Amino acid sequence: RLMRHLAARRNAYMFASPGLFLIVIFIICPLIYSFYLTFLNYDLAIGPPADFIGLDNYREMLSDHRFWKSWQGTFAIIFPAITCQLLLGLGLALVLNRIGWGRPVFASLLIIPSMVSPVAAAMVWRMLLGVKYGGVNNLLRQVGILDVYFDWFSTPALAIGTVVAVEVWHNTSFMMIVLLAGLQAIPLELYEVAKVDGASPWKQFWHITLPLLKFTMIVALLIRMIDLTKLFGLIFLLTFGGPAGATQTVAF
Repeated sequence: RLMRHLAARRNAYMFASPGLFLIVIFIICPLIYSFYLTFLNYDLAIGPPADFIGLDNYREMLSDHRFWKSWQGTFAIIFPAITCQLLLGLGLALVLNRIGWGRPVFASLLIIPSMVSPVAAAMVWRMLLGVKYGGVNNLLRQVGILDVYFDWFSTPALAIGTVVAVEVWHNTSFMMIVLLAGLQAIPLELYEVAKVDGASPWKQFWHITLPLLKFTMIVALLIRMIDLTKLFGLIFLLTFGGPAGATQTVAF
């Protein structure tokens, strides 16, 4: 029995070894090398060799007010964006889950924004939100909502709101697809029994859908939070951290 157990473990490691090798080469090794670089005075323009300076980079970072302010900008973008993505994604997933015919077509159309690269999305929205020649301002002027051209990045609150809106447009469909998969995994028999017991649609949602969707929702939120923490391209092209550093994130 011991020999069979060892043979089974050996076979498991052999099957997993290609994936483990790729993880070590492309994730663990670059992570260790990046951590090593934090102890060097490394100039990207000059390259190696670099001087070893110990913890000086960390001391400079912790004493820089821009670093602490960047956390404010990061949280100011993360929490509104992830909240809107969760609510909108859940709403769209619930609607799609009730659609029988045409669900793949509607899901494919709604997921298009998340298929666009962040750089391309930021460039398109930068042109659309342009002050004088942007499509949004011209459309709002034609329908009579605006009298003058409007700068969507003129104040910190407006800039943060605009970045959040673009981020929500870009990645809500990811949340929708993940939650839709979770909804389709819930057994229909539970809803049928709840209907027999006289449960209203709201009670079915509160006592069946949400509890069984909780794990899927947590996974989706964690993935989006990690992505939002690394937000760079959208900030770089839309605001470049401005105005007055309001949209500077930690990654930026």
